[in-house]
Amino acid sequence: MDEAPDEASDEALPEAVGEGFRSVSKFPAPGALSRARAMLLEIAPAGLAIPLDDWAALACICDTAWLEASRRPSHATARIARRRLRLLASGPTPFAVFAGTRAGEGPLHLRGTCAALPGHDPGGQLWRVEARDGADGRILIEEARDFLLAVEDGGYVYVLSKGGHLVSTAPLRPGDAVSVFGFADQVPDRTGLASTPHGRGGVMPAIRSGGELPLLLTHVRGESASSARRVPSREGPGREG
Repeated sequence: MDEAPDEASDEALPEAVGEGFRSVSKFPAPGALSRARAMLLEIAPAGLAIPLDDWAALACICDTAWLEASRRPSHATARIARRRLRLLASGPTPFAVFAGTRAGEGPLHLRGTCAALPGHDPGGQLWRVEARDGADGRILIEEARDFLLAVEDGGYVYVLSKGGHLVSTAPLRPGDAVSVFGFADQVPDRTGLASTPHGRGGVMPAIRSGGELPLLLTHVRGESASSARRVPSREGPGREG
């Protein structure tokens, strides 16, 4: 999905500048969602993290390398898509394994609970997708800001939102349980949450989009947000630039 200015008067997510993105794209062509649904059901009819009960949520990734469902696949492209989509049925990577993974490796699956960056609104939306009728047809507007993922069996991972997609029609909020699929990275630890010998000022693990495959996020069904860990508050944003 290409980033572009939105001519609508819709207000952007607060505090998103420099730590997130806003993008506008065309809604998938007729038939693309049906092909995406068929591809996903073929791979894992019962085990995908993608919410199969809400097919409109697939609109954001139809034209990405995860699916490329807007064009009819050849045998070769279908084989590549099946291999990539199998990750969406895989179990999550343990935090200790992910934290020791070399930057750029992936895609990998993390599962955890969302938390706002220290200094940001702990109750505001982190990510949202909206379909809207535009002058040239139906469009998709996606907005997000970076956040922290409290991984189920370990510490915190910084989620670099730029270029990613939320596969859900419901907005993402702090306390939501999610699966995140992306590539390992590291960012300067300005939150003081990383387990490093020097504490604050070190680095913390991060997950991001790859050169071809974008970051994917989806709500985890049936998971309660009541177990969310609170991020210690401190002044200032969790990450610059």
